[in-house]
Amino acid sequence: MRSNLFILFYLFQISRQFFVRSFVFPNEKCNSTVAVSCFAELFGMISEVCQEKEISFRCVHYTFLDECFNARVGKCDAPTVAKVGALGYRQAFSNCHSGTKKQKFEGSTPLLGSAAKAFPTQHKLITALGYLQHQCALSKNKNCSSDHILNIMGQCEEQMKPLSGFPQFDRHRLLRIKMDTSRKLLMYDETDKERECLVVRSTLSEMYTLHHQNCYHSIVTRCLCERLRFDVQCGIDCDRLEPTSPDQDTLAWDDWKEARLIHTSSTRYFSFYIAFLISILFLFV
Repeated sequence: MRSNLFILFYLFQISRQFFVRSFVFPNEKCNSTVAVSCFAELFGMISEVCQEKEISFRCVHYTFLDECFNARVGKCDAPTVAKVGALGYRQAFSNCHSGTKKQKFEGSTPLLGSAAKAFPTQHKLITALGYLQHQCALSKNKNCSSDHILNIMGQCEEQMKPLSGFPQFDRHRLLRIKMDTSRKLLMYDETDKERECLVVRSTLSEMYTLHHQNCYHSIVTRCLCERLRFDVQCGIDCDRLEPTSPDQDTLAWDDWKEARLIHTSSTRYFSFYIAFLISILFLFV
């Protein structure tokens, strides 16, 4: 256990890509007020905070926090990050009565303490961020054709296996077969490519939802799209299938090629809006 903690601490110390650093040059600026907001926004998207369950960080959380600091905060040293993280957590926890976020992220790896207790110690928070920094940056920098990505995709499917029954796992395997069938059909000139790419789009949407709920890494849908060459066959921009925020849990399409990431709340609103329009039309029939 001590050796594992030492390795994590060592990796954290030598990294130069993440905003959390053991040493920050004196001329570097850190907006601690905005940093609190970044953490508050992040914890507000993690359902375990309000459910008073063990908090689970994934790569999509790391990405959001990293980009928020890069764009709005600057570079802060480790003690400052731990301090603003605790303040941001308390802000998010105090807003739980509003019940704005209740979605459960299943299959993620617990890294922090229980939300019902005091905020995790500085050491726990920094260790968690250091671990995310190493794991998520490693996967993001890897080519989608590497064996490392294959292992990540296999780990994601394993996370879909509940204690009893395998509905998500089985569904994902069937969707994989469906995707591979589309890939093979698109190789034939006789195939109606536009119609088959519509099938690909629909299948990618379903798979993205499963990946977002279950995968520790956020690149699974993107790499699946690239490995099956749907960027070439269907003109899909696979890079757009990777979320940068925890609440980007739905994949939608501007047209049959172009994907975008949206929130569940906006999807519900859109469904309600369509139902409302249909009801209005029936009044005039």
